[in-house]
Amino acid sequence: MTTLIETIYRMHPRHQPMARAALRRLIGPGLLVAVGYVDPGNWATEIAAGSAYGYALLGVVFLASALGLLFQNMAARLGVATGEDLARLSARLLPRPLARLCWLAAEAAILATALAELIGGALALELLFGLPLVLGVTVAAAGTLLVMAMSQAFQRLHERVVGVLMAVVALAFGYLLTRAHPEPAEIWHGMAAGRRLFGDHDMLALSLGILGATIMPHNLYLHSGLVAERCAGMDAAERHRALHVVETDTGVSLLLATLANAAILIVAAASLNHLGRPIGSLAEAYHALGAQLGPLAAIVFAVALYAAGQSSAITGVLTGRLLSRGFRGRESRLWLRGIATRLAAVCLAIGLFELVPQAGPDRLLVLSQCALGLALPFALLPMLLIAHRHPRLGRRAFSPAFMLCAVLGTALVLALDAYLLIGG
Repeated sequence: MTTLIETIYRMHPRHQPMARAALRRLIGPGLLVAVGYVDPGNWATEIAAGSAYGYALLGVVFLASALGLLFQNMAARLGVATGEDLARLSARLLPRPLARLCWLAAEAAILATALAELIGGALALELLFGLPLVLGVTVAAAGTLLVMAMSQAFQRLHERVVGVLMAVVALAFGYLLTRAHPEPAEIWHGMAAGRRLFGDHDMLALSLGILGATIMPHNLYLHSGLVAERCAGMDAAERHRALHVVETDTGVSLLLATLANAAILIVAAASLNHLGRPIGSLAEAYHALGAQLGPLAAIVFAVALYAAGQSSAITGVLTGRLLSRGFRGRESRLWLRGIATRLAAVCLAIGLFELVPQAGPDRLLVLSQCALGLALPFALLPMLLIAHRHPRLGRRAFSPAFMLCAVLGTALVLALDAYLLIGG
């Protein structure tokens, strides 16, 4: 993956010479951010959309990914230009009560993310090995902690592990696409049916789910923090060159994540839409894919689900460290932060399984995505304010067109949250 991004950067006509070691140091944050775009919450919404409406909502997947790219580029540019991450900038520039509220919302988003990843991992283990969900949640949490513990001894090991897990997801859906045999003409024709989106309440609700599951608040903090760390000590000229590398890293990584998301919906549309009923759970999708495409396809699906959950869980732990450093002014130890977050998420998951058994794991996945959507404005609005007024951006300031798109995108998120709270 690093080699691919490096090659694409050097092929770009605007690329600027940079030492290979410095170039490679800047590559990687985009990949860690991209895993949030293929987490189990995305799977649940896109499988439901594909099975119920075929290819009609594929355009919504691309719109959500485009908005994600816009906001991730904004967060990354702030990190490169100012040398500070979004959490530190918010703590320093916002009124103290508002900064604390943003911190609380970000911590809640991390917990919601951890809950989704553990439930997704537990579901995969139940489908593959028959493990009870409670035991599966514990095993999935232990797997994340093992990777983070090993990262203490081997530098950037977590990035390599995430890269491998993302490759597993990509290869899995590549295989499922070959088994599903989607017809390109049907895809284009099906996407045209998306124009009836606003006349169909259920279709609109699924579209909101796709948007909410794609753009995650913790990814903004993570991206700005990682690039700020890697640009430390650079002068103005070096930061200008670094910005082009970071933009390439972000664009390529999120493009791959977009293709993975599109593949999830296309596989569901090609394999499950003709069943005449929407697929309401990941377990149901597993069994339906096995019946339609063969047992191996079902196994591949479950393995990819576990890989997606684990990769996203790792990035949540990394974000927690940045939040502690930025808002509290004191960086927490990675292993301690990982244990605390996993323990809280495990207790929350087990408690919900026991207290609300009728909700089921898929319902909890949807609720976790709703929590992320409600927390998102508390990251977007401060980022917009800082991007508009920060004096250190200089020649890396955002263009009026870029800011207009960011304002409109934020307004869309606020409208979706209002719909969720009032009319959803």
